[in-house]
Amino acid sequence: MKEVVSLKEWLDNHNITYSLRKDVVVIPGFGRCLIQDDYDHIFKQTKEGNVVFNSIENYSYLIADEIYYIVFPFGCRWFYIDVRKDPSEVQFKILRYVGNTPTFQHECEFYPLGIHSGYELLNGSGLLKDWCTKTKFLGYKGLAVSDRNTMAASLDLQQSATDAGLKYCFGYSLTVRTGKDKVGVKLYSATQQGFKNMLRIQKAIAVDNYETKEIDLITLLNLAEGNTLVFDKWSGHWLAENKNALQDFVEAFDGWVFFQVDTSEYRADRIDSALLQSQKAYFDNFYQGNLEYSMNIRPVLIQDVYYLDKEDWRTKVILNKVDTGAAHEQSYKQYLKTIDEIYDEFRALFSDRYDDDVFYDMCEATADIIENASAAYDLSDNYAPKYDMTPQEREKYGDTLTMFRSLIEEGFKKLVPEGEEEEYRKRVEYEKYVIESTDNVDYFLIQRDELNWAQENGILTGIGRGSAGGCLLLYLMGITFIDPLKYDLIFERFLLPERAGLEPDKVTVMADDIESSDYFELALDDDKILLLDKDAELVVIRNGEQLTVYADELQEGDDIQFDNCDILHTLPKKLLHENSGNNSQN
Repeated sequence: MKEVVSLKEWLDNHNITYSLRKDVVVIPGFGRCLIQDDYDHIFKQTKEGNVVFNSIENYSYLIADEIYYIVFPFGCRWFYIDVRKDPSEVQFKILRYVGNTPTFQHECEFYPLGIHSGYELLNGSGLLKDWCTKTKFLGYKGLAVSDRNTMAASLDLQQSATDAGLKYCFGYSLTVRTGKDKVGVKLYSATQQGFKNMLRIQKAIAVDNYETKEIDLITLLNLAEGNTLVFDKWSGHWLAENKNALQDFVEAFDGWVFFQVDTSEYRADRIDSALLQSQKAYFDNFYQGNLEYSMNIRPVLIQDVYYLDKEDWRTKVILNKVDTGAAHEQSYKQYLKTIDEIYDEFRALFSDRYDDDVFYDMCEATADIIENASAAYDLSDNYAPKYDMTPQEREKYGDTLTMFRSLIEEGFKKLVPEGEEEEYRKRVEYEKYVIESTDNVDYFLIQRDELNWAQENGILTGIGRGSAGGCLLLYLMGITFIDPLKYDLIFERFLLPERAGLEPDKVTVMADDIESSDYFELALDDDKILLLDKDAELVVIRNGEQLTVYADELQEGDDIQFDNCDILHTLPKKLLHENSGNNSQN
């Protein structure tokens, strides 16, 4: 095991602002921490047999002195615990990205756009929330993930970046086949249309060309709209030798494309040399001086980073060896760096011909790519697929809800043991209400369709997987083959009503249609009309108070608390654009 570094060295390596005072370290913006470096006795066993952290001080004394953390080495890292937590709930957290954002010598608009997350299996690493935490700690305003051949990180990126208050952009690394050549590029979605096109590009690579994992040039150019293209750091010679082909790229991608400049050092001289020669070929052929670049191919500073911190370099080696048996493109430097570290690397590699303005211009190019990017998932609605009924099903059932209920009844007649109908009926109605109220009718029909297709085509299927065995409706519809009542399996293991937003509460429930000549017309916010018997009772919120009122006692502004199942399935059938004479009661 690697020997742990001193606390001072660890804090310096992780850019943490601090002051040391004997056995206490003070981290501005975080707090005072007791230093406990006796790492041979981190744990102890209580009289009850529980293993807990072996603190050298009483927690209450530390809290009284406003020392809320204990920092200690373990393995090759430094960790901390919060002494305000219950000892049984104490969690070890790595001592990093805490306190105030450090002060750097160089200030510019730079965004890390080359992050390779754990979603790039057996190559990238790190949780998106950790990438976002470090990005924000280093003072960067946003980030982009550019995993190779996968967009699996995109939703996680959006949610994690939003939670951290960071700007984000969806990126994608891929290989383009143009004639006999292959060239690496990165794409960044600028607009919603660009995001849709990027998903189509992902499909072309992962599905249509899953063996080669490439996309042909024509397909890429046809899906260019709304995306920004960056030729990767290995493409310098190809660009220099294929200038006639570049105009197609430039025109397809709105008049500008970029070349990736990466100043990271590789452990193997041959790889490091190849990288430097590629970037030299680009600048020798396209840089005209005074921040002018021929053919509208501008350099952008994007470092491919595969692990969060410098000491994590072994992570990529291990992942690569699990994948292929050998590590590839090894480097100690492919971590998320500070702007000062990136500048120092630039200055060490570039001659005086390329002054600091070139560095800042390449940083600003990252801002040009991400700052106007607007692509995002719409999380305001449920976009689950809808079941597409066949003409025969539509003729027989009319709609999906009727089909769903009919299939349950057909299964009920065939599968429910004689004499136990009442018990099974009670369970059916309960499950049916939950499934319908959570808008999962189409999901059930799709699962049934997929299972039937598999069985009709000689594909083996199981009797039921995991928590699905607890759902009686799945059994009655022929999706699973386990009777949950026979084995005392609970439905809530499959879908807990409270987790689905069905918390018990008093609401208005729609009744069947009744014939009534004394009805009340209710005009809703969308100008549709609901006809109610005047004695129908409705639960409303009025001036912050929940009331139950008759239909003819409703007032303008009343917020009617409809049952969610009615909102999804009953109300759409009862709402009228104009009075049609049909009456209904609550």
